[in-house]
Amino acid sequence: MRIRIMHVVDTLETGGLENGVVNLIQRMDPARFEHIVCAMRNLGPLADRLPASRVRIMCLDKAALGFSFLAGQLARRIRQESPHIVHSRNWGTMEAILAGWWHRGAALVHSEHGVESVDAGSEPIRRRIFRRLVYHLADKVFSVSYQLRDYHARRTGFPASRMEVIHNGVDTGRFCPDPSTRDLIRRRLGIRPEEFCIGAVGRLEPVKDLRTLLRAVAAFPQACTNWRLLIAGDGRDLPALREFVNSRSELQSRIAFLGDVSNIPDVLNALDTYVISSRSEGISNSLLEAMATGLPVVASAVGGNLEVINEGSGLLFPTEDYHGLAERLLVLRGDSELRRRLGRSALLRVKQDFSMESMVSNYERLYGSLATRQATVPLPVTRTG
Repeated sequence: MRIRIMHVVDTLETGGLENGVVNLIQRMDPARFEHIVCAMRNLGPLADRLPASRVRIMCLDKAALGFSFLAGQLARRIRQESPHIVHSRNWGTMEAILAGWWHRGAALVHSEHGVESVDAGSEPIRRRIFRRLVYHLADKVFSVSYQLRDYHARRTGFPASRMEVIHNGVDTGRFCPDPSTRDLIRRRLGIRPEEFCIGAVGRLEPVKDLRTLLRAVAAFPQACTNWRLLIAGDGRDLPALREFVNSRSELQSRIAFLGDVSNIPDVLNALDTYVISSRSEGISNSLLEAMATGLPVVASAVGGNLEVINEGSGLLFPTEDYHGLAERLLVLRGDSELRRRLGRSALLRVKQDFSMESMVSNYERLYGSLATRQATVPLPVTRTG
């Protein structure tokens, strides 16, 4: 009998967490596992990537209902679907653990994939108390980085020793160096071979702090003209970022906002270096994807970035230090051999320690161990309708 997992997510819009869930489901052994994905707020384009043959998708439409606590609705869905495992992710889905505890028929997993806000330090005490309660009710709690594990343990008082770590993984078949694609995409985008092309991909939200990247390139010397910056993604910060560029005539011809793009591997191959300037990170999927493409990366020295980038596989800069970021970008611009060396090391780092195969194996082992524990009682039968 296959292990039935209910993955509870906030949304299936484009994002690192959501993309990770889709990648995981696509690659787990279909002979051993079947999946239900329950979105709390809304679906999105990533729903189309889920294989209909073994994934049921549902949406609770949280925003349209006008209230935020949906433990009752989740308990009814859990009772109807009879999963062996309920897996909630991040703050926006935590009531799923409470709902599963009421139902008492499934093993409960909660995972933390990042800090949702730049204001996480002022998180209300009631939220920290509820988070700790959820951790205690869950059969297994884990995070995607040791830094994130320690952060939540420190904030909640929950023992770090009871939280596991499963790092994200990247598909090194899809994300890989491709010189022919590089030439094609650069021609399409009007980027000359000699231009130093910087890139960033992801949600344009305050926590990602793309403004620091814009300030860094704005601080380049006036004589430094042969560079371009590509920013792919959408989000709340896009209008402010556009306003920053439009207010500086010297930047307007060198910076392009690509919006949400479907050909991220192609965009990455067009770059000479990749920047992640976040104020907080778990394990960034976009960082892993850039490294798998063989790009030299420059990342803020925060969160999981410190676990991904070791000596020789990238450059780090202090959070919000746009002068420091500018200095590192200018060094890379002027040293093609350094770029090649960092890119090779980044690719090797990802293949050795952050592969998709390793991540999927860790999840399958986790789910399998929980299902074995649940096997002391008869496994429930799927009910439809």
